[in-house]
Amino acid sequence: MGKKELILQKLREMLPEGAVIQHDAYTSGVAFVARVPVSGIVEAAEVCDRGGAYLESMTGLDFEDTAEIVYHMNVYEPKSRFSLRVLFPHDEKIPTLSGIFSSAVWLEREVREFLGFDFLDHPDPRNLLLPEDADFHPLRKTFGKIAAYRKREEIYA
Repeated sequence: MGKKELILQKLREMLPEGAVIQHDAYTSGVAFVARVPVSGIVEAAEVCDRGGAYLESMTGLDFEDTAEIVYHMNVYEPKSRFSLRVLFPHDEKIPTLSGIFSSAVWLEREVREFLGFDFLDHPDPRNLLLPEDADFHPLRKTFGKIAAYRKREEIYA
């Protein structure tokens, strides 16, 4: 059994039924997607780390009714990229993964800077590109003249 399968098995054991969706054809670019609650993201990241996965990238999504962070994980095996997705209210802080994956320090800084999502206990929350006194988040749907908010189910129905 490969590393990806071991991680998949462990995540299925820790998450509720139906929270892990496998994509055998790999047409979406990931082998599986795991929907993880905010309270379980650190534990899920530790499972991935112990299984030999690394944090490849992360991004945030801003919806009218909720926010989401997508962590792209990978292992050094063919077609082994997978995602951890965390839905949360806009005002909730997400636990940092910087204690597990050192790459999370920079990735979380970027998500915080451009989307305004805060990470609890982040070691270095300074801006990367925007001025230090910037009081805006350019990737939020409320930024600019036109509010482009849509609800999550309108997009992912």
